[in-house]
Amino acid sequence: MSGDIVMPIPASWLPAAVMDRVHLHWTGGALTASVLDRRHYHFIVEGDGNLVRGDLPVTANQKPIRGNYAAHTLGANAGAIGVSLACMAGAQENPFRAGSYPMTEAQWRAGVEIVAELCRRYGIKVSPKTVLTHAEVQATLGIAQRGKWDIARLAFDASVFGAKVVGDRLRRDVSAVLDGKGPSAPKLVEPENGKAPPPKMMEMSGVVTATSLNFRRAPDGEITGSLPRGTAVDILDHDRGWYEVRSPAGYRGFVAARYVALA
Repeated sequence: MSGDIVMPIPASWLPAAVMDRVHLHWTGGALTASVLDRRHYHFIVEGDGNLVRGDLPVTANQKPIRGNYAAHTLGANAGAIGVSLACMAGAQENPFRAGSYPMTEAQWRAGVEIVAELCRRYGIKVSPKTVLTHAEVQATLGIAQRGKWDIARLAFDASVFGAKVVGDRLRRDVSAVLDGKGPSAPKLVEPENGKAPPPKMMEMSGVVTATSLNFRRAPDGEITGSLPRGTAVDILDHDRGWYEVRSPAGYRGFVAARYVALA
């Protein structure tokens, strides 16, 4: 029927649940979804607009949370769906630099479509307290977020910056889609076997900028060694402020991302 709605998310990815909010993030990684991205978010939009399903369903974050859940927003995961754009590795807030993997316009548009469909499916009315970026959570919901600034910049449009300005743009674009005035939905096809494709790994390298950088077993975990300034490392994955790296000697561990410059 011509009046049917074309859903940008496969129906099987949208189980019945009572959800209150949608939070939009960027991953701080490359333009493809990583293993850790899949653990933290329900949906990840890659640089070309392709949609990847996270490891945990939306129902994992339904209130009250019990057991494992998608930990996408500190202290604000209950009732919240996490959508993230895979991008912005190496980005700097001030002065702003988008890094080697800037957010693309196609990615933003696909993300808007995804958020709109989630609002439609779960009956979430668009408002600053229900549809917001991670950068708005602290000011809007009153929950400290340790300086998170995603998403307070649009790399493809320098005229749009600031957490509230970007959040208002998100809500305006999502509302336009819900009103039938936005761009057509991206074509996203559910895999024939019902399984998500294997995750793509980041392909990045970096150089240590600290005098001596702690090498850890896990993010903020046990220190197992150190890497001197100038050490070249392979970046295997990321976890919101931490890189999993391989040292020149072949050891794997985690280091603080702010002390590694992308090569």
